[in-house]
Amino acid sequence: MKRSGSLRLRLLLATLAVTLVTWTVVAVTGYLDTRRELDILLDAHLAQSASLLMANLKVEDDEGEIELERVPTDHQYERHLIYQVWDRNGRLRLRSATAPAARLTAADRGFSDTEQFRVYSAWTPEGTALIQVGERMNSRWLVRDEILEHLLIPLLAALPVLAILLTLAIHRAVKPLKALAEAVAHRQPDSLEPLPVGGAPQEVLPLVDQLNDLFRRIRLSLDNERRFTADASHELRTPIAGIRAQAQVAQGAIDASERQAALERVISGCDRLSHLIAQLLTLARLESGKAGESARLCDLDGLAREVLAEHAEQAHAKRVDLQFQGAPASVLGNPELLRVLLRNLLDNAIRYSPPHTTISVTTGLDDGSPWLDVTDQGPGVPATQRLRILDRFYRVVGTGEPGSGLGLSIVSRIAQLHGANLELGEGPTGRGLRVTCKFGCRSQLSS
Repeated sequence: MKRSGSLRLRLLLATLAVTLVTWTVVAVTGYLDTRRELDILLDAHLAQSASLLMANLKVEDDEGEIELERVPTDHQYERHLIYQVWDRNGRLRLRSATAPAARLTAADRGFSDTEQFRVYSAWTPEGTALIQVGERMNSRWLVRDEILEHLLIPLLAALPVLAILLTLAIHRAVKPLKALAEAVAHRQPDSLEPLPVGGAPQEVLPLVDQLNDLFRRIRLSLDNERRFTADASHELRTPIAGIRAQAQVAQGAIDASERQAALERVISGCDRLSHLIAQLLTLARLESGKAGESARLCDLDGLAREVLAEHAEQAHAKRVDLQFQGAPASVLGNPELLRVLLRNLLDNAIRYSPPHTTISVTTGLDDGSPWLDVTDQGPGVPATQRLRILDRFYRVVGTGEPGSGLGLSIVSRIAQLHGANLELGEGPTGRGLRVTCKFGCRSQLSS
């Protein structure tokens, strides 16, 4: 998998980029607003200067001298201003020292622009003189440049400082991540203890929680695997030893009938061993999560009829009656696993039912929720042991029936995968065992 790079560098670059873009937008917006306000202010200054000239202007007549009673103060900014006074005949009668001899602009009222000047033109109230006050355009540009520099220079100076501060802050912020990585790196392969959550940032807590949940599930899976391996080896050892003993009896038998009986017991032992191995493989497949086909809508009463038909011969050999009362019920699940569930329930019921009794299988709906019920008339299970018979390899003492102790454990696991509740109780007359599997309204296969 391709490495995505340093988180610190990505955070630093992203923060600096956002800061730069934001500051630039603010600076440009401020510059444009300031330039607009500056133009308004400078235009007002031009108009005011023209009004001052007009107020201090003394005109004798068209041919006489035109003079100013009072000259404006020589301010720094006023050096960029020039003025001209023209009479009504178009003659230049007065101008500032730096003003050209030619007319500043052809316009004689209001503001106008030329290549070099921004000009304000106005006539005296008597209409005897035209006053034009001009400002050099480059002086305005100079002020604008100074404003722009004052906006951008702090940004250029602050970026390196901001980068250093952000680097220190990000380094401090990702310390818990580094500590978490070191804690995982120094773990032994068989160490599945939860990671400490103290000091972890809130954003990292979901990751720590998920890792701890993963460790918990792995630990549970390993414990189940170890227990399963130990129990399986123990359970396999007994039938193999029995088969070996019967084979030795058959090998040393002198009488043909004795040899035949020993061989029949060998075959019976092989059948029991084959059944045990099949149950172990089924349970291992369920525990590994490889449960077969994906979920689909299954006809529960139809599946029950099929499994009852498969067990008809076994029930007949035991002289047990099978009774079915089915109402249409559909379950969203794995049909093969549901068949395994039904087979194990019926196999247990037939094995532990005495002759001339009845096993009833019922399906139905309860408020939209499908359910399955298998009831026998055997010895039943004491209330104190009903939960334990769902454990692997657990068998009720004193029944006298062979078995692996895995059937109901498989049933429990399949019910769990389908989100169903498994209930154990007595039969209607207080005899036997009643197993009820209640599915949800939208029961489906889970992992």
